[in-house]
Amino acid sequence: MPIMIALHVLLIVLVIHPVTSTIQVIGTGTGRTGSTTLHEALSILGYKTYHMKEVLMGGKQVGAELDFWFDAFTTNCSRPHELRDIFDRSGYNATVHAINFPCHDALLFDMYPQAKVIHTERTSAEVWYDSVSNSVCKVMEDSWFGRILGLFFPTFRKFQRFAPMLLGRTVFGIYGPIENISQQYCMEHKDQIIGFYNAHNARIREIVPAERLLIISNHKDGWKPICDFLGVPIPDVPFPHVNKRESMVKNMLSMLGSKYGNFSPVVKLLVFFILFLPFLELLRRVATKTTKPKAE
Repeated sequence: MPIMIALHVLLIVLVIHPVTSTIQVIGTGTGRTGSTTLHEALSILGYKTYHMKEVLMGGKQVGAELDFWFDAFTTNCSRPHELRDIFDRSGYNATVHAINFPCHDALLFDMYPQAKVIHTERTSAEVWYDSVSNSVCKVMEDSWFGRILGLFFPTFRKFQRFAPMLLGRTVFGIYGPIENISQQYCMEHKDQIIGFYNAHNARIREIVPAERLLIISNHKDGWKPICDFLGVPIPDVPFPHVNKRESMVKNMLSMLGSKYGNFSPVVKLLVFFILFLPFLELLRRVATKTTKPKAE
């Protein structure tokens, strides 16, 4: 009986006081600098790491989290305590995605001043721009496939509304959404994009104390700099290199597939149906013409 009472009290405590954690690692690199690779590496090292993919796969709370980020990008993270709640609720102890941009100062200095900072970059601004132009900018172009995904998946539809704001801040460096992003648009604003990238990298070097900061260029050195910086042993597994340009769309579909379960067969059937719709219409017209009675 005492054991049952103790278990009951423990359950009440867990319900009233949900899982909490302290952010130990903050990634400050913008998109297409290896933040997804860093997410996978930290996960292998045992960190529970917050990333955009965690938001998209966040279950019932995903809508509330996207609402928080809508507000954070609009008000420059005016409610950082809600971000702490997001981290604590699921026990995150690292966060690495560019979605953190409006909350960087709060994260680095007010909320987690002892956290270590890993800043990811590409080997040059030109290399980074080329990656962004040929991946993010292409994916953001209005397409029939994106519209169809939005029709069938509410999370994707909500993310489509959020993405122009996310990219406006983390690619173009403006405080507001950029609608109708395309590869052509990015080409026309290349100087602005590269200027923002260089300014962001310089600012992180300026505001983060050197003893807290590790700068990684293209993850070319694998495990060693990360493990040395964090004081953990190098794992006996290959270093992950993920979310390469050619696999970006595939990774997004995979994330949605993980969230919605049996996703791949549904998408394949949907795509098959859409691709063959014009062919079916042609067959219908031919059949109608063939069976139509000749005029007397």
